[in-house]
Amino acid sequence: MAQRKKLPLYFQIESILRSKILAGELKEGDRLPPEYELSKQFGVSPLTVRQALSFLVEEGLLDRKPGIGTLVKKNLDEKITLNLSGAIDELLLIGMETEIRYIRSEIIRKLDKPRKYLRLRERDPIFFIEKVRDWKGVPIMVIREYAPQSLLGSSSEDEKTIPSLYFILTQHKGLVLKEVAQTIESSIADQEIASLLQIEMGSPLFYVERTFFEESGLPILFQVTFTRAEYFKFSVHLGWEKKRKEAKWVVY
Repeated sequence: MAQRKKLPLYFQIESILRSKILAGELKEGDRLPPEYELSKQFGVSPLTVRQALSFLVEEGLLDRKPGIGTLVKKNLDEKITLNLSGAIDELLLIGMETEIRYIRSEIIRKLDKPRKYLRLRERDPIFFIEKVRDWKGVPIMVIREYAPQSLLGSSSEDEKTIPSLYFILTQHKGLVLKEVAQTIESSIADQEIASLLQIEMGSPLFYVERTFFEESGLPILFQVTFTRAEYFKFSVHLGWEKKRKEAKWVVY
């Protein structure tokens, strides 16, 4: 196994086995080879293999049964589904099913993309917060939120106890949202995102950008998420709408 810089061997083995399970190469109920055989395959010690398997057991992908061995446990069809219905609350619905972990927060100024979408001047301070969403004990999403410091004021809230800047702005500051602009594209995990999501560098991701606007049309929040593609899917309900002489598909 080729060693990658700054990635522990157990982490590489864990990532390889996870990818095989989620891709269906290892199916639910399949039994893995004994640890000593896996150690020979990967060219590492049995202790390193045992450490990798332990993480996958905790994650719910593997199950150890005395006298039988290590079995694949994951139901590959189980994913979080987000319906792109156009409702703002739908964009935040998965928060009801997941747990969130605070990573960091800081005041930034020179970051072009958030400044552009929030329509701020070059030196305007932006409050930045980063968190990770866990689903059933597995990190599935990195969330980065940016909001003008001027809207947050000198709030004494502890960011570690707040689900998101969205809730600070709407529930604590009383701002009313009108609409959200959203873009979705495919991406791959760099070293930082891979570390936070406990996946291999280069793993496929959904990359989503959202800009939230309040009633006057002013952008108040810019959000970026990196989501593990194997745990997530989007669902769109299209309807056939006819107005005058024109008919087209619309999102419901």
